Amino acid sequence: MKIRRTISIDKNDLDTLKPFLESSGDNLSMALRKLISDYRQQNKTRIMDEQQRKIMLRNQIIENRIAALIPVPLIRWMLKTNLGLPPLGTFRPMIEKFPKLLGIKEFSLIEYMKMINSYGDILGYQITQHVELIPETRNIRISYEAEDSDHLRGTVIIFSSLLAHHPFNLKIKKIVDAPNLFIIDYEQCGNEEEAYGSIKNHFGCKQPMLEEIQNNLLFWMNLVRFIKADNYEDVILNRDILLRLLKSRDFSDQLINIIYNIYGVSVEDTDYEHINRYIEELCKTNGLIQNLEYVDDEIRIFHTFDNINIIKSINDTLIKTLEAANQHFILKKNGRITVLRRNSRE
Repeated sequence: MKIRRTISIDKNDLDTLKPFLESSGDNLSMALRKLISDYRQQNKTRIMDEQQRKIMLRNQIIENRIAALIPVPLIRWMLKTNLGLPPLGTFRPMIEKFPKLLGIKEFSLIEYMKMINSYGDILGYQITQHVELIPETRNIRISYEAEDSDHLRGTVIIFSSLLAHHPFNLKIKKIVDAPNLFIIDYEQCGNEEEAYGSIKNHFGCKQPMLEEIQNNLLFWMNLVRFIKADNYEDVILNRDILLRLLKSRDFSDQLINIIYNIYGVSVEDTDYEHINRYIEELCKTNGLIQNLEYVDDEIRIFHTFDNINIIKSINDTLIKTLEAANQHFILKKNGRITVLRRNSRE
């Protein structure tokens, strides 16, 4: 469809457009499309070192399916306690998997310093860490910053508990805190028990959260279903996706963003075959589906969970993600095996 409009263009901008106009036979619409395409390509190739590390890490997560965000023992602990300490040993399986994830021989403090913010971005932690070595000592200083002060405190406890484990054995020496900032000096000690004890001294122990569960019953019922469906297999979940699933909401915006970050493509520029492949790889890696099969006009989704609310969240998400790729599908059959068919009216 052609629409005629009178537009004003700055002379310098017109000079920029001239090569595109000449190569397009003075077709302004085609010239603008070429300019936009050229801009996208340039930005696609301008990937900084930090972005490359993130992409590599995301690809490793997909290839290895390494459980890293929320180990099931940690979820079980969260059901019982709030703002307390995860039991010593909770993070040991996670630390053992890091070398495989990062392609290194051992997970050292230096490697932790290199990757922790990239890793947090991937998994949805809304917190920034600045790690520095204190000269001529065995100490390190970590500054934790976040907009949400309640989330910040809980996350500081989690990361401090992780750093108490071997090979770090870091105990808390000094804490300076403000609503949106924690500055903690850690000191290496002889064993995990001593390091863990220092965290216990600063943050306390367990606090029951029965009232929280009673006030938000659906959320916690969904969390129990996640635990039952896990079957001790590796599950990777971005924090925002997990929260939306537990609240029975779609997470298409998050999925579209992950597709862009991992595969470096915009969903609206992705064809039918590739968008299905990306969805299948990510959702299987996340433990959300067992399989996805597709032909020209039909998609079959084999769900991991049997809870109707979680299935609905995933189905709504995939339909909206497909729509963003200009692939219009509607629900034909709902359930553990979901069938989507192409909307013939589109």
